[in-house]
Amino acid sequence: MEPMPSFIRMDHGPRSGRGGRRPSLFRWLALVVACLFVAVLPAFGGEREILIKVAQYPRTLEFTCADGAAWALGGRTGQIKPGAKGLIQGTLAARAVKRFHVVVADLPRGEAAKLDDVAAGWKAAGWPLHTLELGKAFTGPDGATPVADGRRLLLAISVSDDPAPAEALVASLTAAGETCRVHEEVIHLAQGSVTLKVDGEVQATGQELVLEPTQLVRLYKVEYAVGYPWHGFADRDYRGRLHVRWGAHDALDCILQHDLDAVLAGIVPSEISAKAETAALQAQAVAARGEIMAMIGVRHAAEGFDTCAEQHCQVYNGETAYVAPIAQKIAPTRGLVLAKPDGAVLSAVYSSNCGGHSEANHLVWSTQPDPILGGIWDAATPPALDLTEEEQAGVFIKTPPAGCFCNDPTVEGGDKFRWTKAIGATDWKAIEGQLGVGRIKKVTDIARGFSGRIYQMTFVGESGNKTVKKELAIRQLLGSLRSSCFVAAWKRDAAGFITGVDLTGAGFGHGVGMCQTGAQAQAKRGWTFDRILSHFYPGSRLKQWY
Repeated sequence: MEPMPSFIRMDHGPRSGRGGRRPSLFRWLALVVACLFVAVLPAFGGEREILIKVAQYPRTLEFTCADGAAWALGGRTGQIKPGAKGLIQGTLAARAVKRFHVVVADLPRGEAAKLDDVAAGWKAAGWPLHTLELGKAFTGPDGATPVADGRRLLLAISVSDDPAPAEALVASLTAAGETCRVHEEVIHLAQGSVTLKVDGEVQATGQELVLEPTQLVRLYKVEYAVGYPWHGFADRDYRGRLHVRWGAHDALDCILQHDLDAVLAGIVPSEISAKAETAALQAQAVAARGEIMAMIGVRHAAEGFDTCAEQHCQVYNGETAYVAPIAQKIAPTRGLVLAKPDGAVLSAVYSSNCGGHSEANHLVWSTQPDPILGGIWDAATPPALDLTEEEQAGVFIKTPPAGCFCNDPTVEGGDKFRWTKAIGATDWKAIEGQLGVGRIKKVTDIARGFSGRIYQMTFVGESGNKTVKKELAIRQLLGSLRSSCFVAAWKRDAAGFITGVDLTGAGFGHGVGMCQTGAQAQAKRGWTFDRILSHFYPGSRLKQWY
């Protein structure tokens, strides 16, 4: 592995070939070029730059650049003095246009032949079929040599301009035992203008603002964790070139153009404890890098950026006090990703605490089984338990086996190894309302994955039955549970109807891939980052991407 030079730069303005500052005129010209060509920016070209959406605002946002900035908008350019107050106002002209596909299969493009087998059954049942291709093929540092194919093929049986029919069809097929999901295709982004004001004075109006801070840009009231219990707003600092324009959600997108490894130095402490041992931080960096690369053109296809800074992709809180020291610690992993046996980049997913055993990817998401993500014991000596069996899962949850790495209270997340939650009468009534089958008499048809996580359960009510599938849907239904690996002690009234429940559970998160708590515990025991990765992703191999 070649030595890694420092990549956290104190200045991220355009540079000459030798790294010196360009005169202001050239800086402005570079900004104009960025405005024109950002849509076709080649990911991982040059300095391995990526585009990451860091914030979204309905119509207006405020910012400051303590050390000043240059800007380009609507064919004009200018400078912002240090400390000046910036305001960006958007005017929407046309909403984004989307289509909604009901997807019944999702395969790597290299496995296209398997799609025919899946399609045959749906075609015989009379469904109209069509396919979509997402993702991209990657080349190496020379920009020409193919090194991996990240493209995916989706098989869909329905498409509509309205999400409601697609969601209804998914609900009915899921109830019938099929695995499917809605894929949102962006036909074109919202259209509109943005106006830049500095200290109250209008500077320019156009379709996309490009802002180049001398050091950092501070965005005020960045909304984060939408839909999660910890949802809130925070002022955040970012280093790199910022693009502001209308996006796919009829709102203003703030997209940061920055070096991939510099972004990783911010993702790592946002996703795992900044106080973790170096080997755990390095393992997180490799996993996060591969997750970004594998999902380019897939998770945010046609939205104009590669990844986002939220839980939907990977959390990125921008430039914090942790970034510089983390950058030094993860430097030896620069360019490393995990690859599958065929050379494809592994989408190296991870979760906070697996509870003692990780889960199989296809039981959590609507994807094909991946042996690398098939689920493993997070223990040096695996116990002889079958967690798919109800009684054994109960023993595992209530009396956890000794030796589980993630049962370590000295590392972040160790307190999530086991948990309890009581759902009272009021909250249970709300759950019954969501299920829509009247008062619940019993819960049956419980199906557990290899980690003991429940991925299917049926609620039997007065007016019918409702089957809920996938661990996230189950967790959300029951009040944002830490995981779907739990056993229940149901409370009933005199007539036998359920009125509440006491839950005892294991782990935090979906459980697929690396257990971050377990990785931290392993690093404390002296494990190297490659050993940690080989434990959680068996069958993968480290690949030097650049």
